[in-house]
Amino acid sequence: MPFRRPGRDTRMGRVGRGFATLALLILAGACSSLPKGGTTHVVRPGENLWRISRHYGVTVDELRRANRVRDAHALQVGQQLRIPGVEKAPPSGTLGGEPRAPRERPPPGDRALALREADLRFDWPVAGSVSSGFGWRRGRRHEGIDIPAKQGAVVRAAEAGRVIYAGTLGDYGRVVIVKHAGRYSTVYAHNHRNKVRKGQFIEKGDVVCTVGRTGNARGSHLHFEVRRDRVASDPLRYLPDHRRTASR
Repeated sequence: MPFRRPGRDTRMGRVGRGFATLALLILAGACSSLPKGGTTHVVRPGENLWRISRHYGVTVDELRRANRVRDAHALQVGQQLRIPGVEKAPPSGTLGGEPRAPRERPPPGDRALALREADLRFDWPVAGSVSSGFGWRRGRRHEGIDIPAKQGAVVRAAEAGRVIYAGTLGDYGRVVIVKHAGRYSTVYAHNHRNKVRKGQFIEKGDVVCTVGRTGNARGSHLHFEVRRDRVASDPLRYLPDHRRTASR
């Protein structure tokens, strides 16, 4: 009979349940019901789905579903969008000012995909070097990257979005999950303090939490994940310069 360390199966089962719960939370945030009624917004130069959703107090996903928008980066000036469940008047001026200048060279890999699909440009959430990368380690899959930092260091949102979970979740400890435009979400785990609440809309660079060591953590660090369709991908493929050193 092969030797089996006591408690290993129980712990691995707990980890598996944690991942399953995380996926369900992201799915629930992405599948909220679509309100009825609404008003009409005419797209102006420089506007995008995120800024429009912030003005009317709805989610980007609700706008996409209500208007059958597949490519959030392909809005046209003059395009009419139905704003579901809202009677608020359209703004008197352009939301967000002038349009951003086009990039001379598109970013590589998955970062380009996020830009093309949802106009997302993820940034490093905290300064520091990556101590543990994405992939398999010690017989289990590491779903993100670890960035060591002093306990209490500020962690910022990698992109704009809506908080779909802020609480405690198994081995993740204190965790914040942010749903972004399109099919993307980010996870910030082992936090000392969560600084946002569920349902809150946040801008890129807003403080979401502080670095800690809650849950199953060795030392103070941020565990950071990027998920597309609820499936974890290597965050380094979405972050600037594809470096292993975080900088702000």
